[in-house]
Amino acid sequence: MSKPTRGNLFVVGGAEDKERGKLILRRFLDAAGAEAARILVVATASARPEKLLADYESAFRELGASDIHLCYQEQRADAQDPAVIALLRQATGVYFTGGDQLKLVTTLGGTGFASALHDCYRSGLHIGGTSAGASAMSTVMIARGRGRSAPRLASVRLSPGLGILRRVIVDQHFQERDRIGRLMAAVLRNPYMLGFGIDEDTAFIVSPDGRVEVLGRGTLTIVDGAELIGSSIADMKENEPIAFAGMKVHVLGTGWEFQIGSRAITVPHHHHTPASASDLITTSTIPEGDTE
Repeated sequence: MSKPTRGNLFVVGGAEDKERGKLILRRFLDAAGAEAARILVVATASARPEKLLADYESAFRELGASDIHLCYQEQRADAQDPAVIALLRQATGVYFTGGDQLKLVTTLGGTGFASALHDCYRSGLHIGGTSAGASAMSTVMIARGRGRSAPRLASVRLSPGLGILRRVIVDQHFQERDRIGRLMAAVLRNPYMLGFGIDEDTAFIVSPDGRVEVLGRGTLTIVDGAELIGSSIADMKENEPIAFAGMKVHVLGTGWEFQIGSRAITVPHHHHTPASASDLITTSTIPEGDTE
């Protein structure tokens, strides 16, 4: 008997188009079964869940979905509700809205809903998360932090996330809020992990084999500390800038691909042969632009 295949993971930088072409939402819905999809929208992170739930329900219906359920867990007890867990187990796609990722994780983490989410993902459920819903996908999550800052210990506060996406720390609204410093600080604290910074109206899609595809109008910034020569992080006070060398930064656009395991990059169009990340010359720019 063949082993069940995990679903795809859609990690969205926030402010995705819900009114015009709906490129990212359309791709998510197609993966979940198009018009036959059973969608569950989760607004637990939000301080204004009614409006967000209505917006996403409207967007998915305009794309042709008819089986849409909406939920908001205000308390941890709500995430133990058998009726809500049953909706999750019946869904082909679950989409987490924006808001506050710490609220999302402290409400859902360790509950029956979170356990069922992992089970369903391993069995083929497609999961999407935008803004706070994107950050919460990580095993190690950026809970708070400062944009427009050089890497410092005080630049970022980390906590456990939902643990759907391993080996990657996610940041969102990335270039718009100039979060390169805090993502670098997160990777300097955890150099065995990759840092993925995703722009607004942009998604990276993780397939079951660890292949990452970029989709949308912005970019995915990848911070890779695997080959760090060294850093001063262990000697620094909270607000002192960290010195480091050997950090790699890649900026990938729509159609580019990255393999989490091998760290190979595939360039679109006329460059179809995957190249080692170490062989690709990249430049990074610190954007001009900032809760979750």
